[in-house]
Amino acid sequence: MKENIVQLSQMMNITNHGHILYIYESIEDYIENASSYIFTGIEQGHHILFIENKEIFDRISLKLQEILSLDQMKSVHFFDNYDFYRLYGDFQYDLIVQHFSKIIHQFKDKSLTVRTWANVDWKEQDHLISKLTTFEKLADHSVQTSNLISVCAYNGHKISAALQNSMLKSHEYFMTDKELVKSSLYNKRSVIFPSIYEQKEHSKLKDQLQATKHQLRSFIKENSDPIVIYDLHDRVVSINDAFVSTFGFTSNEVIGLNVTDLPIIPIERIFEANLSKSYAILGEKIKGYETIRKTKDGRTLFIILSSFPLLNEDSTPNGWAVIYKDITDKKEAQELLIKSEKLSIAGELAAGIAHEIRNPITTIKGFLQLLQASGYEKQTYYDIMKSEIDRIELILSELLMLAKPQAVHFAPKDIKTLVKDMITLLNPQAIMNNVQIRTDFVHEEVSVMCEENQLKQVFINFIKNALEAMPNGGNLIIKLITTDKELLIRFIDEGCGIPKHLLSKLGQPFYTTKEKGTGLGFMVSKRIIENHQGTVEITSEVNKGTVIDVKLPL
Repeated sequence: MKENIVQLSQMMNITNHGHILYIYESIEDYIENASSYIFTGIEQGHHILFIENKEIFDRISLKLQEILSLDQMKSVHFFDNYDFYRLYGDFQYDLIVQHFSKIIHQFKDKSLTVRTWANVDWKEQDHLISKLTTFEKLADHSVQTSNLISVCAYNGHKISAALQNSMLKSHEYFMTDKELVKSSLYNKRSVIFPSIYEQKEHSKLKDQLQATKHQLRSFIKENSDPIVIYDLHDRVVSINDAFVSTFGFTSNEVIGLNVTDLPIIPIERIFEANLSKSYAILGEKIKGYETIRKTKDGRTLFIILSSFPLLNEDSTPNGWAVIYKDITDKKEAQELLIKSEKLSIAGELAAGIAHEIRNPITTIKGFLQLLQASGYEKQTYYDIMKSEIDRIELILSELLMLAKPQAVHFAPKDIKTLVKDMITLLNPQAIMNNVQIRTDFVHEEVSVMCEENQLKQVFINFIKNALEAMPNGGNLIIKLITTDKELLIRFIDEGCGIPKHLLSKLGQPFYTTKEKGTGLGFMVSKRIIENHQGTVEITSEVNKGTVIDVKLPL
């Protein structure tokens, strides 16, 4: 037999009354506990009034028939809980308690000691929580006045923690599948007949609740953002004035509509309504979700949506609300600013290209005029013209690489191997510059989703920059550092460094600290890393060196 039923039997011998709240989770444990309760009660010569589902009672009876005689089984009086609790309609708790009291008195008239066990059953309905709470308060009064030991069983999967705590106030004991303890919240004095002080406190709380409700209505009505309130059946029950002025639909046009029929929601966005509803049912919120909605005159508004559940006093959902914030003007201003910035950048880029290409073209044009006037060839002039044409090709190729969309095929690659390959490629140039390349790598393979050739280009650019910054030799240290979320590739040189006021200009087209640079190499490298969802950071100190940190997600 279960230990908690043994405890209950001991309590039966000590006292002739007790009100027990039983919250069960396992139906098998429930049947075992109920069987033990009946068995121990009959052993003490009691009659058992058992209010239960017929199917479960049959299972309990089969178990009892193995240990009780037919005469003993006659002491178990069964009532179908469906009929018992619905005999007077939708859980009329006062009539149910009266019916219960009449049955008990029938046993008392025969001088029989009776113990009760009831698995409470109900149909979902309005104000059910308050009905159950009041029912248990009345039942406790009946148990105390009738000197009963009574178990009220509830399915733990059907009641909330808030309701459970509320009912503990009207039960002396609390039982689970595994234990029986004293109720920490039981307050017999205020179960049925509250004091004058308590009545005043209740009235005060009621007034406060009314004031809070009034404040909430005022908040919704006067709010500058559109608000929609839905009931548990996803029907619109209320909208505020801001909703009417923003979307153009009146209360008569939308109240009573299902959320999926609300005309402000475009067809392709209906899934968002179902998502908000699902979150509300789970008691969760949605904050700052950006989407679009339609007005009555067909305009599209950019909005930020927030939704949240509306809860009863016992923390159960009673509906849900959605707040819309119109950001159309802000969105249009951002788009205008972006277009303006694009035009500005395009203008700066065009001016830079014109300036950079005009110089070599002017040189070429001048030498061609000299050659035409002199009538003879000079190799020096041809070499200079070739050099200038090569410079134009370099500028154009880097511009095309920056502007033209590249076909990117990401695949997992070992970054340690890629960096080593680039070091091997550029090591002869490092030796010629009297630069020693040192590595500090993690031991394991570091695999990153990337476009291999593009990352090779980045590593070549940064290593060459470091070599060119150390014409008198030095050390270039390349480190690979991993964390849980990212890989850090750090290039540390001992070159001339870059002044702080020039660091912010790096990445601008045609801005370079090198005599023959175009300023596009770093811009291209930065764009490649950003396309890999990474970042590039540069720190530098004049005459001490430069550190470039490349961070890539793992």
